[in-house]
Amino acid sequence: MTEEITGPVASPQNGRYAERGRTLSRRTVLQGAAGTLALPAIRALTGGLPASRTVVARESGRRVGPPRHPTGTLRAAISAEPNFINPADALELYEYAVVRSVYDGLTQWNTAYNKLEPALAVSWGSNADATEWEFHLRPDVKFQDGTPFNSAAVRRSIEEYIPNAWGVLYANLKTIDDSHPLVLKVGFSEPSPDFGRNQTFVKVISPKLLKENAAAKRAVGTGAFEWVTWEHGRQINLRANPNYWGKPEPYIRDLDLIIVQDETARVDGLVSGSLGLIMEVDPHDIPSIRSDRKLALATSPTWEELNLTYRCDQPIVNDVRVRQAIAYGINREAIVKDVLLGAGVVADSPLPYGTYGHITPDIAYSYDPAKSRQLLKAAGYPKGISLNLAGASSLATIPLMGQAMVAMLAEAGITVNFEIMEAGVLVSDLLAPHPKHQLFIITYGWVNGGPFQFDVLNVLNHPQYKGAALTKLIVASNSTADGPKRLKYLSDAQNLFMQQLPHLPLYDATDTDAFEANVHGYEVPRDAYQPVFARTYL
Repeated sequence: MTEEITGPVASPQNGRYAERGRTLSRRTVLQGAAGTLALPAIRALTGGLPASRTVVARESGRRVGPPRHPTGTLRAAISAEPNFINPADALELYEYAVVRSVYDGLTQWNTAYNKLEPALAVSWGSNADATEWEFHLRPDVKFQDGTPFNSAAVRRSIEEYIPNAWGVLYANLKTIDDSHPLVLKVGFSEPSPDFGRNQTFVKVISPKLLKENAAAKRAVGTGAFEWVTWEHGRQINLRANPNYWGKPEPYIRDLDLIIVQDETARVDGLVSGSLGLIMEVDPHDIPSIRSDRKLALATSPTWEELNLTYRCDQPIVNDVRVRQAIAYGINREAIVKDVLLGAGVVADSPLPYGTYGHITPDIAYSYDPAKSRQLLKAAGYPKGISLNLAGASSLATIPLMGQAMVAMLAEAGITVNFEIMEAGVLVSDLLAPHPKHQLFIITYGWVNGGPFQFDVLNVLNHPQYKGAALTKLIVASNSTADGPKRLKYLSDAQNLFMQQLPHLPLYDATDTDAFEANVHGYEVPRDAYQPVFARTYL
């Protein structure tokens, strides 16, 4: 049936997503992501995005073909106990390792070709202004508890999402039509151009599980693996779904997600053979892993971008000349080379390379301490300035990066007091009316392959930047359907952003995952968020 949505819908002023910081990071750097419809202009969203600048690479390990039937056990480390396994709440990589394995979305990413492809929806599209969307659903699919998958089930999942962490994705939701079991029609009061992309990480949950109010305790979806046990503090065990619609996947019989919080312990577990795969290897551990012939590595650029965010409403950094001076005072190339050991690419835009709408802006900030001093003098600070910088403790490279910035900026006449903080404390200070720090090292995850974080809730809300011209461009870019007009808005917004610098993009991360040499088919997720274990085999 079609129904007008009249209840509360997440918006910038409504729901838990008002604390947008919780969704930005998959590494907790910043916590708390058969009928027909006669529409005037159906647009299929299956086209590809620009190819990556870096080839995805696997090092060592003899390639073999996948087995005919699921076999073997993969013990993969996750870095923390999941806080949420309900997809409507899950926010982090260690949570989505579970969620992506058990649940499917309507669409998914083909990481080899960097484009959207069918999952639970076999085709989809929108009208010309992206206010009406239609998804044709895959027939003969069942949830792992035997419940039929249909449009009513998708509707029930949407209703679960609305009041929870990802509810903002349904802002301006107006109608849902599930009158045909294999067609879902969704209407919005305002254009929703990224709704198709968002279905890559929005998951469909068993209506029976939701009726039992049990989605926080166990997982039931349509995915490649089904739930077995959760030994809290130790591991989550999954097993191949014998009725998976995507056969011949999965190729692994058992997937054990082992909770190992310490980076050294993860590497030691891989070397000893107690673990078969670890994700997001510290760059400093890569040489020793590479030298071990029993192990293999996979590397890929990602859409994760690290930024230096300014609180633009605070004294000193409220002057754009000061923000530009800081940008010229940081040698980002040296950070990528010496701190990350090459595990990244200097970011040229607030949108990561390869996401929809990315351009190389006209303004670039090469390392130039003399230019920094000139800008500080013009801003009225001929003797330099002193600022406070905060970085989270959850990434091993953050302390090194902060220390490097302190030394670099000193050469530019900028004294920086650097402090490492627990992620939640950092977020509280970032969002405080009167923060202790003026500068923050923050990660943004662009999980939908489009301008996901490029809105006033993120790129302008966290810096508290109030420029009307940039705000207008960002709002326009997110309320215009894909096409030349939207691309022009995004282009202009990126150029103005790099001029005004609400934050300085530092680098786009390159991730390396490591595994035993007998592990094949595994790919580092391009979105840096959702590992696909269904295609992995031993």
